[in-house]
Amino acid sequence: METIPLVKKSYSVAEQFALAVDPRASIAGFEPGHPAAPVINPGYVFRPEYLRDMLAFWQGSDNALVIVGDPATGKTSIVEQFHARLAWPLYKVPCSPSTESRELIGQLQPHLDGSLKWVDGPVLRAAREGTSVLLDEYNTMDPGEATGLNLLLEGYSITIASTGEIVTPAPLFKVFATENPVNSRLAIAGRNVQDAANDDRFMIMFADYLPSAQEIKVVAGELVKTGVNADVADMLATQVVGIANKVRTAYRNDDGVIVKPMSTRVAIRWAKLVRRFAKAPHPEGPMVYALLRAFRMDDEMTAAVIAFTKASLGTGTSNGNP
Repeated sequence: METIPLVKKSYSVAEQFALAVDPRASIAGFEPGHPAAPVINPGYVFRPEYLRDMLAFWQGSDNALVIVGDPATGKTSIVEQFHARLAWPLYKVPCSPSTESRELIGQLQPHLDGSLKWVDGPVLRAAREGTSVLLDEYNTMDPGEATGLNLLLEGYSITIASTGEIVTPAPLFKVFATENPVNSRLAIAGRNVQDAANDDRFMIMFADYLPSAQEIKVVAGELVKTGVNADVADMLATQVVGIANKVRTAYRNDDGVIVKPMSTRVAIRWAKLVRRFAKAPHPEGPMVYALLRAFRMDDEMTAAVIAFTKASLGTGTSNGNP
């Protein structure tokens, strides 16, 4: 892969992360334009506790950080938006049970002339550049394969057996990993307990759902983007987030019927579909009609969440109109 020059730039911490800190405080980044640098989401709000952990890792000596939390708790977005504010390349890898360490480090690949040439994987590429890589759903990987990354996670040099080249990670090389908890009740496949030596190389950060007031603001903001009146958007967002929190509470209280929590992503989708299906023919109204299209559930959970909806809204027929 072609090497793209990286030009250093200094950014204001206060401006980039909306922090009430000394305006003279700066943080290193790059000039915008690298294709691997995430795009800034101007509506993204950094949670102080997340940003505190991110900055501690970023400015510390650790090379690897794992972020643990239920789906849609902001694990990926905090990493993406942190890098976006610094125009910092972030190579993103969706891990799976079939992911092998050689894919992440690199391998010999055939070329048109019939020869085999070494091609860096995303982890080794970031190590050479002194940039970052995000291993999403890291604990779906086989533990034996994950241990193949141990030397790089520690910041040590590795020798490429196929070529004999010794690669030493550049300063500021960072590895980020996201994981759903191994002990979660979620019906998600293939979560593994990684090898202790591999786990030991990661600083740990925990992610959770937004506080209600912030989540309502996020959902309402997404509705406003679609042309919904701000007051109506706030009312509908309040209803949807309230029900989402009831679902999460029931899930975490080990309710046998509620087998998974409702994410912010689903809450946004549900709120948008309520508006779209405001006049859809359904005996229990557009809130229920939209719910059934926003959130996949088994029959027992569907009945329970509809009951939450009716209990919260009186009839369950609200369509988001004042």
